[in-house]
Amino acid sequence: MSTKSHVELPGSYRAAPKGGTLLRPTNPDSKMDVTVRLRRKAALPDIDPERPRIMSRKDFDSKYGANPADREEAIKVFQKYGLTPSNGDANSSLLHFKGPVSAVENAFDIKLFDFKTAARVHRGRTGSIHIPQELDGKIIGVFGLDERKVVRERRALTHTEHVKAIRPQGLYGSQLAELYAFPDGDGLGQTIALLEFGGGYFPHDLERFCQIAGLSPVPTIRPISVDNAPTDAHDGQEGEVMLDVEVAASVCPRSSINVYFCTFDEQGWVDILDQAMNDEPTVISVSWGLAEDDPQWSQGAIDAINDALHQAALLGITVCVASGDDGSYDQVDDGLAHADFPAASPYVLGVGGTQFNVAGGAIVNEETWKNGDGRRADRGGSSGGGVSEKFPRPAWQTVNVSSINPHAIDGRIVPDVAALAGSPWYEVVIDSKPGGNGGTSAATPLWACLICRISAKLPGGKRLPFLTPLLYQLIGGSTVGASGCNDITTGDNDTASVGGYNAGPGFDAVTGWGSPNGTKLLQALGPLAI
Repeated sequence: MSTKSHVELPGSYRAAPKGGTLLRPTNPDSKMDVTVRLRRKAALPDIDPERPRIMSRKDFDSKYGANPADREEAIKVFQKYGLTPSNGDANSSLLHFKGPVSAVENAFDIKLFDFKTAARVHRGRTGSIHIPQELDGKIIGVFGLDERKVVRERRALTHTEHVKAIRPQGLYGSQLAELYAFPDGDGLGQTIALLEFGGGYFPHDLERFCQIAGLSPVPTIRPISVDNAPTDAHDGQEGEVMLDVEVAASVCPRSSINVYFCTFDEQGWVDILDQAMNDEPTVISVSWGLAEDDPQWSQGAIDAINDALHQAALLGITVCVASGDDGSYDQVDDGLAHADFPAASPYVLGVGGTQFNVAGGAIVNEETWKNGDGRRADRGGSSGGGVSEKFPRPAWQTVNVSSINPHAIDGRIVPDVAALAGSPWYEVVIDSKPGGNGGTSAATPLWACLICRISAKLPGGKRLPFLTPLLYQLIGGSTVGASGCNDITTGDNDTASVGGYNAGPGFDAVTGWGSPNGTKLLQALGPLAI
């Protein structure tokens, strides 16, 4: 419904919410927050694994931050529409505005409605956003208008399921660190950022976990609200949060562990990544996602999130992301194979899942994680993985796996690595009850902790650059990934009608380079630290 005063914002189109029912126009007097993404001063440079670098935040902002003139003009224009700017970071490419729905509708030439999706009522929109003509090309994304959910929880099991079967054979993160030969240490001097889109952090659960696990003192956890999201919600997702926290606490008890909470919509993704990067962590762990081609995403959000992940990579922050717990179909039942986002981004470390037995204090028979038919909807589960339909294969990903979908591109292959996701499961305490949990959402913070342990061992204040491209580099006749990982050669993640991907010798699209051998990985990465 554009007018002469407005132009269409590319990438902003959204269909009606999937499974949603339109209820009514949104109350024009209700207040809301909007995140506006500005263009950068210059395009972000490619990642070059042959010449890795870590940019300082000051240098990054100077070269690639927003143009101050664009910020000033956007503020001036939107203030005329009755919107108030609510942040003052002059270098950020994001601007935040507050105002009534009526002002937002006028500013972006849209109409907002209340929809009911499942048992939830939320604000939403259809069609494209339109921006004032004088800001054409200066604004490249607008988020917060639509509150539809664009995450899917990653829990494979909860503590109420199969608890009798799991309890006798569960493992703590600290035990897995030993089994996977992590470098010794406790993560001192490192910072882990855990990103959460629901649930809450509950100190009494961590205290009970530490008591059972024999961990003393109880690690310090810092819950951080982004966009005023609650940090203590009992909404059914607290198991995901406490799984992340308890893995991190047991493997890196002396790291700074920051737990960020935000809404589960597109605005939440954009804002939470921005906040976490501002705090300059060693590593970021994300156990949430959605199929990259799920229609709930807008292209503008995919672009904005990928841009933020690109920024993290340039700053030397590795973002570990779960590849999904539903195998090749990734909960999109159209018969085709699907990769999960943001695991499919070329600027993250995608983490898949394995399962194994333990004998004589060592791992035996480690294979691809697949329970039942591999679908959580059928009480199964399996390692997500495959070939992206959205992101071309980066030049550094020097491996060859073809998509099983017809007429597909040679896309980015995920995952890059894997770790325990299935049996023997992880020991956790959720809602005061001990039990078991797992999935790639457990393997992901485990890998984040390994990066912290390795970083703490580097000499002379050296740091690791963005890890993922380094795994594909040849050193001494072998890739870093092959040298520092246990090759997983059996199993598959076949859950789609078109099929799935098989594990095999070397790299594959089910477990990547394999599960970690932390000591060997440290040895391989040491010469690449800068």
